[in-house]
Amino acid sequence: MNSIILTLLAILGIAGNGHPDPMATAATEGTYCNARFGYCINYPEASLVPQEEAQNGDGRKFTNKKGEVILTVFGRLSMDADGERITLAKQYANDLAELQKASTITYKKMGRDFYVISGERKGRIFYHKMIVKEDAFCFALLEYGNAEKALFDPYAGVVFKTFK
Repeated sequence: MNSIILTLLAILGIAGNGHPDPMATAATEGTYCNARFGYCINYPEASLVPQEEAQNGDGRKFTNKKGEVILTVFGRLSMDADGERITLAKQYANDLAELQKASTITYKKMGRDFYVISGERKGRIFYHKMIVKEDAFCFALLEYGNAEKALFDPYAGVVFKTFK
């Protein structure tokens, strides 16, 4: 009997906590790869609709069924306005300082070639990840309201683990 219930939960994509199981929904993940900057990211096809790629080819936005932008991915060269190279540490410090102005930061981590900053801003949950790709910085920004927390929290880890 337990195996039947577990099978049904797996088919429905529901984990024991009543939320979608990211592992069970792998079949419904779409992948977006950016040719200009060489990054890829998976996203939940059933929940997010990809919009047109930016005209300059740097990225794409994904909206929920209400048409709200939930996921934004883009790349840019790691140079300032004067053509000087920006270091990972400087970009991290700049983004952290900017986000701290209007947000509550709940998590931050910088690695050798990436950083993650997450928290809450104006009643919305956000995850901000940046990865280094050769001479570019590539960003994935996931943001959603508390009402969508049960839907998007399970996907946050999947989305950001696949951002490469």
